[in-house]
Amino acid sequence: MPERVIRTLSARRFETYLHAAGHDRTRAVDLYLWNAKIGAAFHIPIQAVEVALRNNVNQALMAEFGSDWWKERRFLAVIDRERRRDLRTVESRITHRGLTLETDQVVAGLSFGFWVGMLQPKYNPTVWGAHLRAVFPALPSSESRDTLFRLASSVANFRNRISHHEPLIKTDVLKVHGDVLRLLSWLCPATAQWIRPHCEVPRLVRVKP
Repeated sequence: MPERVIRTLSARRFETYLHAAGHDRTRAVDLYLWNAKIGAAFHIPIQAVEVALRNNVNQALMAEFGSDWWKERRFLAVIDRERRRDLRTVESRITHRGLTLETDQVVAGLSFGFWVGMLQPKYNPTVWGAHLRAVFPALPSSESRDTLFRLASSVANFRNRISHHEPLIKTDVLKVHGDVLRLLSWLCPATAQWIRPHCEVPRLVRVKP
């Protein structure tokens, strides 16, 4: 069975797991499966982070640019090329599906990367100087837009690693788990408290092959 699995997954992709397992092929397959389970376990808390961040940033953009901020000239003049490209992509998808271009559809369609990108320093004068504490009331006074941006970027990068099925066996996943829940507590403490008991990461760490 391990030989067939390794051929299916490709020997090159499996090298990391074989090396970590001391070239015990059965244990390497178990590590691969554990890696998949860890990635899946992060889905619940990271999904909560993405939705909370999206809603909070959307609230700030509505306060600064109006309910249809995504098509306001002043907003479009401020954002960078990558954010404009994200918007064009979402607008195209919505229209091709025959749906009406409206704020709810646009907000739901924009990526995690878009919302994290809106926390960049370049948006501090226009958006966050006035709205940071209003839309992130749980952000500790010791933290700033910069620390929020760095932690959100770190979580987004980890999410991308999971999406690309990268090995997590050498990653301190308990630390990442703590970072995700800390970020969520900054975004919405009630959601963080609700999500915590449903997180399987600590349990899976204890049963790592």
